[in-house]
Amino acid sequence: MDGTMRTALWYGSEDVRIEQRPIPEVDDDSVLIKTMVSLTCGTDVKTFFRGHPRIPVGGNFGHEVSGVVVKVGKNVTKFKVGDRIATHNTAPCGSCYWCKTGRNDGSCEHKSVIVGGHSEYVLIPGQIVKINAFHLPDDVSFKAGALLEPLSCAVYGAESTRCSAGDTVVILGAGPIGLMIAMLLKRKGMHIIQADYAAPRLEIAKKLGVDEVLDLNTVDDDVAALRAMTPEGRGADATVDATGQPSAWENCIGIVRKGGFVNLFGGCKGGSKITIDTTRMHYDGLTIAGFYHTTPNCVRMAFDMICRHEIPEDILITGEYPFDRFDAAIRAHASQSGIKSALLYE
Repeated sequence: MDGTMRTALWYGSEDVRIEQRPIPEVDDDSVLIKTMVSLTCGTDVKTFFRGHPRIPVGGNFGHEVSGVVVKVGKNVTKFKVGDRIATHNTAPCGSCYWCKTGRNDGSCEHKSVIVGGHSEYVLIPGQIVKINAFHLPDDVSFKAGALLEPLSCAVYGAESTRCSAGDTVVILGAGPIGLMIAMLLKRKGMHIIQADYAAPRLEIAKKLGVDEVLDLNTVDDDVAALRAMTPEGRGADATVDATGQPSAWENCIGIVRKGGFVNLFGGCKGGSKITIDTTRMHYDGLTIAGFYHTTPNCVRMAFDMICRHEIPEDILITGEYPFDRFDAAIRAHASQSGIKSALLYE
């Protein structure tokens, strides 16, 4: 290490530059890793094309990483230099009102956050080191390790969806999170119907075990078409939005059966609004809930699945790029022809 590193910096729409910046310094409780793999995600795509409210001009970004420990703070005993590491990008504080009352997901008011995952070196704050960072076994790839963050979110989405074995669940959206939620619910015994406008992604859904898919380009009425695919046409026992589109939120409510459960997991653009038929909501006894991010328990569950080689990284990560081809990696993700892109730092 010569004191500087390459990092991806956002300067404007479709203007991300790889520049030299100082390598972060560890404090007493943190760990510095040499990045081996970082993955693209939907947030990266949004940032690339239109920015992000928490990323200033010239700011770095990215949060799905795995690597090798190169420095540790003096209080750190969990890791040593040379350890392979998989890490989540956040950890709850454990002391705010939300953490103390059991909502230790994205509701935490003081969570620790990784900054600049698309960098040659990444600082892991002490709270993440303690709660949400893990020793990556030698037989698990860095690509698989970098899936920890999105997979843990999908675990939370799946665990939060009220349904039972044999139920029919409709999932709108076949992006990375939607595909992983579908895979996880299928493994729990649900009959999964997945819908999207991207035919290539629906083909990947089939590889992950989804029972039925619907290309929304082929129908005029999404709600009617999906309800028709459910038993007796009564609607899905549960629906999950993994698109973050208000129209899809409304469709999830329209597709679910009487007494059904709606999980609005995809985050919409700030200020978005939807319309709910109060008669249907009340007299059909719907349960509509919103969840996002994840919890430490779901992070641990995701890590255990990765270590057991239960997650097919070669299906979910559909492209590999050297770090200096960051632009191409993001555009490949955005094109929806694949799922995730891996940036390689060796």
